[in-house]
Amino acid sequence: MKITEIKLRMPVQNEPYLIAWASCVIDEKLFINNIAIRKKINGELYLNFPRYKAGSGNEYPYFKPITQDAYQTILKAILEAISFDGDYRQGAK
Repeated sequence: MKITEIKLRMPVQNEPYLIAWASCVIDEKLFINNIAIRKKINGELYLNFPRYKAGSGNEYPYFKPITQDAYQTILKAILEAISFDGDYRQGAK
């Protein structure tokens, strides 16, 4: 799986643990947008893919990787795009 054209946007509102928004192209065939890059309390970064929240409160993803390998490939490409060095802190760069 080839991840290209990664673009990052800084959050407009100050939301704790939200680092940035990302978009990318997968295999030169699929553009995906509005991937949230978030930080866990322990500092680990992870991705949240866009989802719809129904009136019932249930959440349904618009799209998401269906394998751990695909998720890790996307995560690695995005972290490389922000030059992640293992000591990323919100606001530092």
